[in-house]
Amino acid sequence: MSKPSRNTVLCFPGEMEREFWSCNPEGVWKQETHASGGVMGIESILFDSAPFWSAGIDESQDTAVALRWEALGLSAEGDSRTWMHWPVTKQDQRLLVATVGFSPEAGEPALNSFHGETFEPSALMLPLPANGIAIWTELGRHIVALTRGPELLHLTALASRQLDADAALEIRDLFAALQVHGFAQEVSSIRVWTHCETDFVPQLACVFTEASVLKEPRPSPRLPKRRSHLLPSSVAQRRRGDRQKQRQMMLLAALALVFLSFFGAWWGRLAWRDSRVQQAEAKLEAVQPQIAQVREAQSRWLDLEAALNPDLYPVELFHQIVTLLPEKGVRLREFQVDDTRLIIKGEATSVNHALGFRDRLASSAALSRYDWTVPVPAIREDNRAEFTAEGKSNGEVPHESQ
Repeated sequence: MSKPSRNTVLCFPGEMEREFWSCNPEGVWKQETHASGGVMGIESILFDSAPFWSAGIDESQDTAVALRWEALGLSAEGDSRTWMHWPVTKQDQRLLVATVGFSPEAGEPALNSFHGETFEPSALMLPLPANGIAIWTELGRHIVALTRGPELLHLTALASRQLDADAALEIRDLFAALQVHGFAQEVSSIRVWTHCETDFVPQLACVFTEASVLKEPRPSPRLPKRRSHLLPSSVAQRRRGDRQKQRQMMLLAALALVFLSFFGAWWGRLAWRDSRVQQAEAKLEAVQPQIAQVREAQSRWLDLEAALNPDLYPVELFHQIVTLLPEKGVRLREFQVDDTRLIIKGEATSVNHALGFRDRLASSAALSRYDWTVPVPAIREDNRAEFTAEGKSNGEVPHESQ
């Protein structure tokens, strides 16, 4: 028998409804009002039983059993497992194999209602009598299990809806069919674990004269001595869907993590740049008084520049312009100067003299502070040329050497 783990939970098909059992740390099984998960005992009505003799004594009969169930119309899909088998006895180089599988008539709706973690046939969760017959009720149906030695040989649900003399005769016919194929031996013990009519036990005693018949309460279920690894197809399909959803959720979580990492890094860089900007602004704010002082000093210097820089004196500017005049041919008539503009008006004896003065004015290093605009001179009737030159300050300060 499998050793119960701490707080193992069983779900077992009772007479009219499912029962829930738990095993405490001391190994004592106790019935509960409700539980979830754990081991799910599948009612016997959902199984077909098909014992057979196998040539050879090799106990590994997976291929032979699979072929047998496929011939009976039962096949496994994907990672589901719909049948199990176990050796019963060896005889004359033959091996008697017992096997049960989900009945095709059981239907997916019935199997789809199971939500356990593992699945076991309910008959293997009861202490069946050796070389005997056990009779009990699961969810309103009467179940018969026959053993050979300590091993379960055959399992079926009775057609009879009540345990009476006719039900005893049905069990006799079932046993006789097993004997014909050499499956069953003489019965030594019969256990009745459910309510029955008054004529049922006496009729069993008459049919099985060598067996002791005992009516008693059904024993508590326990973990089977071997794992069946049964997995209904609908449950396997549901679990595959759950795994696929889990993988999709993991993929979405990974993508979300990538996006969060990207945007986290982007936000971190923005925060870092914002911190740098704030630090720079703080430093700039700290030197604002000095900057204001420098600007104020610059403004004052610009205000005083015209008085402190000899090159900007009006007299000096007029002198620089006069030095550009030729000995003859050009005469100044007007001279105007302010902080940003210098205007010169004059006349020349010819257009050539006026243009020559314009070229010397534009190329003068001493007057490079100004950008000059000289329109085409106006020619009078006596061929004299009147010219106007306007210079706008470009901010350049000429050196004293100029």
